[in-house]
Amino acid sequence: MLGNIPSKKPKTIFYKPSYSSGNGTLQIEKLFNKRVFSNPKPLQLLWGFIEIGLSRNDTILDFFAGSGTIADAVMQLNAKDDGDRKYILVQLPEKIDKKKNKTAYDFVKDELKANNPTIFDITKERLIRAGNKIQADNKASKIPKDLSKQDFGFKVFETMPIWEDYDFEADEFDKQQTLFNEITLTENDIKALLTTWKTYDGIALTCDLEAIDLGGYCGYYASQKLYLMDQGFKTENLVKLLEKIDKDTNFNPTSVVAFGYHFESKNLRENSENLKSYANKKQMDIDFIIRY
Repeated sequence: MLGNIPSKKPKTIFYKPSYSSGNGTLQIEKLFNKRVFSNPKPLQLLWGFIEIGLSRNDTILDFFAGSGTIADAVMQLNAKDDGDRKYILVQLPEKIDKKKNKTAYDFVKDELKANNPTIFDITKERLIRAGNKIQADNKASKIPKDLSKQDFGFKVFETMPIWEDYDFEADEFDKQQTLFNEITLTENDIKALLTTWKTYDGIALTCDLEAIDLGGYCGYYASQKLYLMDQGFKTENLVKLLEKIDKDTNFNPTSVVAFGYHFESKNLRENSENLKSYANKKQMDIDFIIRY
């Protein structure tokens, strides 16, 4: 009978002093010079999980990232074995209670200059400090490794309320009106805006936008969406766009999305009217959408 077989309660193989949450707290204290987070996951424990469950090129997703220990562990392991592991952290902008965690609140408020301290502020700062520490420790070691191929940077994505696309009507603008309004964006700003828009339009973050040459003007194309982000789109560029629609079998935009601040109203009117009225050879209906 099964009940007569001697039994023994199994012991966990994940028991080491370095696996304790207290050790995780000490690691945070050393990195921030103060206790800004209580009982975070210890690095050594996560190293064990990652080495068991992931290959050197896998991506790990951590919901409720907290202090960002997963990212720290991934960066350290990559630096150790030249891996290409990637991480995605998800953290709600949970407010830090000033009374319950005054140390963390004051740190974020005073040192990070955040008006409304949240857990995310600590997550982000952990990633910055951890990446810097890994590189500094490596440089100070007796035999420094070549970490030039390691990426210690990261991108921040924020959920935002959706906006309404503007369907241009020509009679709503004065001919001399400009929508540029002296707004200037850097190249990185344009990339961030493109990433936001393509995600909103259902294009995967992993899908790269193709640069499209429209007679010297660069558009960005993916999944039948063409984005016109830069200044300087003229009539000759519109002509090239219409020609490409007719001739290029791999170019089939059903929507053209323009960054309104980089166009004069007369150009928006011209683009809207021509795209909607042009009888392209593919017989496609093409929407002209303006966003700000």
